[in-house]
Amino acid sequence: MQANTPNSQPIDRNEIVRLIDRQRQDWSLEQAFYTDPAIFALERDLWFPRQWVLVAHASEVLEKGRYIVRQLFDEEIIVVRFGDGEADIAAYYNVCTHRGSRLCTKDGRGKLLVCPYHAWSFRLTGELQSRQDLPPSVDPEALGLHRVPSKCFGGLVFCGLDANSLPDIEPVAAGLTDGLRENGLDQARIVARKNYLTKANWKLVLENFLECYHCRPAHPEYYRVNGHVKVTATRDADKAVEWQNEIEAWHSVIGDAEFHKGAWQPGDLDTMPFAMHRKPIGSGRNTLSNTGEGVSCLMGGRSAYDGGESGFRLGRLSFASAANDYVTLFQMIPRNAMETDVILTWLVDKDADQDVDADAISWMWDVTTVQDKKITEDNADGILSRAYRPGPYTPLESQTSFFVQTYLSELRSLITGTRGAPASQWSAPAQLFASPKAACSTRL
Repeated sequence: MQANTPNSQPIDRNEIVRLIDRQRQDWSLEQAFYTDPAIFALERDLWFPRQWVLVAHASEVLEKGRYIVRQLFDEEIIVVRFGDGEADIAAYYNVCTHRGSRLCTKDGRGKLLVCPYHAWSFRLTGELQSRQDLPPSVDPEALGLHRVPSKCFGGLVFCGLDANSLPDIEPVAAGLTDGLRENGLDQARIVARKNYLTKANWKLVLENFLECYHCRPAHPEYYRVNGHVKVTATRDADKAVEWQNEIEAWHSVIGDAEFHKGAWQPGDLDTMPFAMHRKPIGSGRNTLSNTGEGVSCLMGGRSAYDGGESGFRLGRLSFASAANDYVTLFQMIPRNAMETDVILTWLVDKDADQDVDADAISWMWDVTTVQDKKITEDNADGILSRAYRPGPYTPLESQTSFFVQTYLSELRSLITGTRGAPASQWSAPAQLFASPKAACSTRL
């Protein structure tokens, strides 16, 4: 991967280190980190290759030969099922090894992957199938598709750019697979997916997602539905007591075994972060619908609603929210310095009615993400002003501040080749990985 893009200036890495070193703790980033194509190119070269990201649900490649075309940062990849087992899913760069043509232009199914340019074909396991036209001096074994590191567990498919840079994903699979299955993700199907292309740097998108300080003014629907906003969106001692009473009442109903389920790993450059947390929705709601009543059949083998929600953090850029009867997946995919794909996918049990109401299922996170797109783009527009200066994070934005601290430390380490203190030694907020927003985020 090249550090410089055609439209960027050469990267002065020493200058970026100086920018990092003058960053004030618990303050937002300087303008260049949100706008400069050169810094995005450096992230593309150094930071993105170290991230596992959610790219698909296993139901999208349910049968052998089924393949889908997806984005992995600014690369296009093919995810294909080559066998009948859960692990029989592979991913390849969408590049023909003949002369570099785009291999697949849309999702499909077939016994082979066939290039539309010169009809070269490849097996589902990546090897070159077409060999009759090769010069005798060329080894066909050297012309297989370029493999993308991939891992499937709990019904989710993860990919990364560079096998030599990625952290070990096995601890994440071990820590989260049972929780994902208990929420029915491995027995689910997709009912809706939307891309909310956001004209803002990926860090602004993630910073917004990691705090609920903005929920009261920006998200009236979300604020009405979710009980945790009593402590994540306001600083009010009486409301905090009220929320604690709701949690304890919920705890008394579901019991200790369910209440204490959870997992977390803060992560660093060599360790993939992950978390799982369970909490009540609040206000006597069964699920995260407009009315609070069920919108599909129960998932994960449940026999009754318990009014809870499970949040999952899946690396740095992917999250999941699991109510009793549907699941929402979140993917933040950086496009360039000023654009980010925010993709939401809604899942229900595979045996749910075919005419299930997708609008009712997607309602809360759809309306919330439309609002997030607007406020994040307004944030990005303001940062472009010559008047912009970094501002202080409030106590209700502690998770956002921790992310910024983590990002800067990791980027500095990657530039200089030295390692700072691991995240577990920093002053992370006490509820960072047991919070109500996707286990590293205050809104799930």
